[in-house]
Amino acid sequence: MAEDGGQGHSLGALRLGASAEELRVASGSILAEAGAELERVLVSGKAPSVAGTLEPIDRLLLTVLDVQDHGSTLFSVDVSPEVREAARQISEDAHRFFSAFFVNRAAYDALRAVDWSSAPPLAHRAAEKILREMRRSGVELDAPQRGEMQRLSDEIDAIQFEFMQGLTQFPRTVEVTDLRELEGLPADFVRDHPPDTEGKVVLTTAYTDVLPVLSYARSSELRRRMQAAFLTRAHPQNSPVLERLLRRRRAFSDLLGYPSFAAYAIEDKMMATPEAAWAFIERVAELLRAPAARDRDRLLARKRQEDPRAERLYSWDVGGLGHGYFEEQLKTEQYHVDSREVREYLPYVAVREGLFALCARLFDIEIRPVPGAEVWHPSVEAYDVYRRTECLGRFYLDLVPREGKFTHAAQFSLRTGVRGRQLPQAVLVCNFFPSATDPERSAMRYEDVVTFFHESGHLLHHIFSGHTPWAATTNAWIETDFIEAPSQLFEEWARDPSLLVGFTRHVRTGEPMPRAMAERLVEAERFGRGFRWLGQLAAAASSLALYEQDPARFAADQLLRETFARYALVPLPEGSHFECSWGHLTGYSALYYTYAWSLVIARDLLGPFLEKGTLLDPALAQRYVREILAPGASAPPEELVRNYLGRPLSYSAFEKWVLVPPPSGG
Repeated sequence: MAEDGGQGHSLGALRLGASAEELRVASGSILAEAGAELERVLVSGKAPSVAGTLEPIDRLLLTVLDVQDHGSTLFSVDVSPEVREAARQISEDAHRFFSAFFVNRAAYDALRAVDWSSAPPLAHRAAEKILREMRRSGVELDAPQRGEMQRLSDEIDAIQFEFMQGLTQFPRTVEVTDLRELEGLPADFVRDHPPDTEGKVVLTTAYTDVLPVLSYARSSELRRRMQAAFLTRAHPQNSPVLERLLRRRRAFSDLLGYPSFAAYAIEDKMMATPEAAWAFIERVAELLRAPAARDRDRLLARKRQEDPRAERLYSWDVGGLGHGYFEEQLKTEQYHVDSREVREYLPYVAVREGLFALCARLFDIEIRPVPGAEVWHPSVEAYDVYRRTECLGRFYLDLVPREGKFTHAAQFSLRTGVRGRQLPQAVLVCNFFPSATDPERSAMRYEDVVTFFHESGHLLHHIFSGHTPWAATTNAWIETDFIEAPSQLFEEWARDPSLLVGFTRHVRTGEPMPRAMAERLVEAERFGRGFRWLGQLAAAASSLALYEQDPARFAADQLLRETFARYALVPLPEGSHFECSWGHLTGYSALYYTYAWSLVIARDLLGPFLEKGTLLDPALAQRYVREILAPGASAPPEELVRNYLGRPLSYSAFEKWVLVPPPSGG
């Protein structure tokens, strides 16, 4: 589709290849015009109406959201430090616009004065979403308090950027002087990490180094050093930043009369209260303890084969970031699944094309490459999504790590789509391959394939929901503790043996993965489920407790250590300072329970596919798009789920999934 603006793909004055100064000038002009438009609406003298009040307000909020998302994305991915800094500035400028708007009493009163009796229901829904956010921003407070709320909101936004910047600015390294410590690592990993002139191998805290070491290195000492470097990579610089974030957020919620920031953060989500979130965490933890203990005992027994005197497992034995060393050993020996061998069947191009073909079959779409699209790095790929002749949106794949880039995996919104105004755009930011590697000639770890599908679930949600009539009914406004459900559901398509066979190709022979290997791989994935998810609940409880406590007693390291000791079966290592490198403490705040809660939803949403006996039913997949993804925030998630399932949300599918034991292997 042509770069033609309007409903097309042009980002207007905000270009992906713009210089730092061009970004500043363009965003300044856009925000100034949005402010002038708001002023025109409020002083028009006309009676408030959908056409004269809601429509221009929703439109200008969409424009400012584009600036904020554009800045946030480029801050996370651009190769230029100057552009990243400018991107941070324009995102903060957009946030300042929002924080001023949300405490604008005149705008609040104008929206409330609209006669909604004859307005379309979705228009009323959009207005209610905006009005609720304004109330939660302090618009009903007196003028001095509104000013203080605005100041706190802007400061919190800046602190979050500072925290995230700390994750990329201070990388740590691990030196290997005894090359025997590399035993067990894949041959290509060893080849790509040759000794320097002094005979040392230098490893970094990038995921592409950390995950292979924690998964395969036989040396317990190397695994310990690598995990320690990774978990302390943002310490001590992020410790005072986190403390300031907690204090400002508590001051924000105090002004609004909430007992804690956790109470404020959860109030407008599906869970509604911290008490409900705690009850959920306890309920699921109780379910997981027995399966997790069974997994732990098998892992410890395997460790004793190497160290008969071992009395306990350490975090560097079990990964903490994914599948750990002894889990990999068990999979190889008992399930006959060697993830290094599996990787040879997962060349990136075959996985990508298999994913695209799956989306075409399920959702009646075509994903077309966009040659010559403006991007921020040569390794970035651009694609348009079509349904026959209609373009639905664009996405970018940025999968190679580099200096200054976001270090985890996420889907970033670049542009929010609204019907009749503009098409959605999104970016998948992952770090699957070594920085010097061409993805087109690289193979993937199976865990990375699952991550690819997970983030693609977010991507599909963004693209399909980008066609509602209001910005405030897109998934940009959806309840945060629902947002992971579509992505966790889409992981299941990467766990189906028949689909795995379909998109695998051996890197040398081109042969598909044997069906028996795919089945063993999926069986092996079931091992460790209870153990891993109990660790997730430990993290969920930690984030909730951190935002419930009084930040005047700041001791995040101690709180996380105590909470993990209560829930997880393997404690955090001493001196790890996980809280300093845990990026979810910024955007998700107290809501890390979202992952476990969304999994409950995802397992229930999977039910209709299981009843059909196949994940490849296009009619059902397209009904799922229409009733769950496409509505965005047009209705509460509980209503979307109820309409799709024909009944309220149930825990039963999740409980069955948790309690089914993995095969014992053979």
